[in-house]
Amino acid sequence: MTELSQQTSGINGIESSVAIFGGTFDPVHNGHLRSAIEIKEALGVDELRLMPSHRPPLRGEPGAESRQRLAMVSAAIRDEFGIRVDDRELLRDGPSYTVDTLRDLRAELGAAVSLTVVMGSDAYNKLHRWQDWRSLFGLANVLLLHRADYPLAADSSVNEFVSARRVLSARALTAMSAGGFFELGLIQLPISATDIRQRLASGRSIRYLVPDVVADYIAEHGLYT
Repeated sequence: MTELSQQTSGINGIESSVAIFGGTFDPVHNGHLRSAIEIKEALGVDELRLMPSHRPPLRGEPGAESRQRLAMVSAAIRDEFGIRVDDRELLRDGPSYTVDTLRDLRAELGAAVSLTVVMGSDAYNKLHRWQDWRSLFGLANVLLLHRADYPLAADSSVNEFVSARRVLSARALTAMSAGGFFELGLIQLPISATDIRQRLASGRSIRYLVPDVVADYIAEHGLYT
């Protein structure tokens, strides 16, 4: 049996649903948090996990340490029902490969849980360069978020691969253990972690761009200055 056939065998007996929203969160900001709420509502999942990455293979080193980014995310979502932080990628010494994370999660959750990984169009455009990217769909569903600043420009091999895996709605993904694909447009707040870091480096305010608890943590630890 392939990974896909193994995982989709539980389609008619889904017990619960989990979505993974990963990123460097360097720092986590109100745009991330608003998107997290909209993703959870669109999918209708039981649980959404924000997953800070340790060392993203296709990005530069984060400006804050892993433990600091984890602390900021944890503080930001402390009172959000159904949203939690998952620190498993921060516990690895090497690069954070999504396929390894999903294999770990699938082994932990079992086949009767709908698992969906969320990625933005910036990540999707590089998907053909990801480690063992085709195996992602044997382990989880994929929800693609459109980002206005990153128009879709995926490799033809990716477009061809996902064409037969498209479903009609975001909620349809939660009826599947794995293997589905859906594109979702969100009303995303135009907030950038890069811009926040630049503001901090030049001594400008980041008030209302990040939760107060995150701003306090940044100030207390002198991050990004």
